[in-house]
Amino acid sequence: MTSVKLEGKFTTLAQVEGLPDVFTSTNFTLLKSRWVSDDEVSVCQWCKNKFNQLRRKHHCRQCGNVFCSKCCNEKMPLPQLGLEDPERVCEYCRPVTEFITKSWSPHQNFKSEAAVNLVNQCGEISGLCKVVELGGVQTLISLAKNESPVIQGKVISGLQILSTHQPLHRYLAEAGAIKAICSILTKANMSYEQTLVEGISTLKIFCRLPELKSKALEDGALEPVLRLSCTSHCNAVSLVAVSTLSLIAEEMSTHTKILESPLSVLTSVCSLASSEDEQMQEVSLKTLCFLSLGSNWQKHRIIQEDFTAGRSLQRAIRGSPRNQQVLCNAACLIANLATSNEDQGGLQDLLDGLGEVLRKDNNNLDLHCHVARGLANFARFQQNASKIKSLLPLVIFKCLKSNSSHVKMHAMRAIFNLMSINPSDTCSELLRDGAGELLEGLSRLKGLTTAIQDALLAQVPDLVKPM
Repeated sequence: MTSVKLEGKFTTLAQVEGLPDVFTSTNFTLLKSRWVSDDEVSVCQWCKNKFNQLRRKHHCRQCGNVFCSKCCNEKMPLPQLGLEDPERVCEYCRPVTEFITKSWSPHQNFKSEAAVNLVNQCGEISGLCKVVELGGVQTLISLAKNESPVIQGKVISGLQILSTHQPLHRYLAEAGAIKAICSILTKANMSYEQTLVEGISTLKIFCRLPELKSKALEDGALEPVLRLSCTSHCNAVSLVAVSTLSLIAEEMSTHTKILESPLSVLTSVCSLASSEDEQMQEVSLKTLCFLSLGSNWQKHRIIQEDFTAGRSLQRAIRGSPRNQQVLCNAACLIANLATSNEDQGGLQDLLDGLGEVLRKDNNNLDLHCHVARGLANFARFQQNASKIKSLLPLVIFKCLKSNSSHVKMHAMRAIFNLMSINPSDTCSELLRDGAGELLEGLSRLKGLTTAIQDALLAQVPDLVKPM
């Protein structure tokens, strides 16, 4: 990848010698641009005046283009190109190159000035393109290693602006931007709220992208996300951190690290599931939903921590939030936990909660689907049979007769699970209402009638010898 299109403008990407990751290297050296031959140009590339015997040609050592002396008059060292002595730099390159050069200074005030002005250049697309072309991305990432909170804050601001441009995502990741962000967030004082909000928001962008999520995890995204999910006192930081955690938790390989974190992340997320902020409730419950997709041990941990946190899940499923996604996520989580055969005793209140949701008038199909799925999962276990049986008329009326095929099929699962435990009472209820819908639903299941026919033929073949 040598160039990208940024808001309609093709922009050449600065490259470095060796590996592109400049965060883990001591210093970096940019590859020099192509040296434009004198014969290729007849006018100054900046002012467009024609060259003649008085208006001589001069090369910019930064970009390699040809300019007149007026437009290529400034001289400065270019350590980023391995040139320690002052060299000519054109008017196009000068505003950005000056601050890239200053970033190499041992003096903190020059480094700070460089960070501030490079971020300012990113504020407009023309400046941002120059930053990308001339090595400003690598400079900001390298400055992330500086211990100054001011410089680190500016680096985060610059990377946030750059990350809003989708064509730059992989380029930033390969240059070490994710590592830089993670390093700053892991060390940042909790009082620097702007740095934390901008940093975790930028990290969330990389974690949201399927093609870069694994790269973000490799580069250390999990540690700062876990830290900010449970230790930040700023609601905005916690909200974005937990949202990012839910994106990370989509990868089941991360579950063990999350659950075993010494930061008690699971306890914190369970507590946040009963937050007065419904958006926080939504993302916390969503995170727990992903974590509940794993082993029975993981489900058991969630149930334990929910109890420790004051039964947040019970309060969520029995609440009346304006944000319906809170209820949907709570029902989804309960349905997942209901598959754990070791914890049925501790889930009875949540089973009752699903029953209460079913009794209410609610037209949310996603919610109905999770409730039907949860009841079907609970119905697999003997100890839940009496409660499921009491809900059977509602399951038939609201789920089996639903227009949603998924809701209908989960209702069929619930009925057959209950039928395997209590066939007589289940069949009696179906004969009063629901038998027709059940049979119709069965007939629509692809391959089922063939399987039934095969099973019957195995017992009573269609061809037999005479007696």
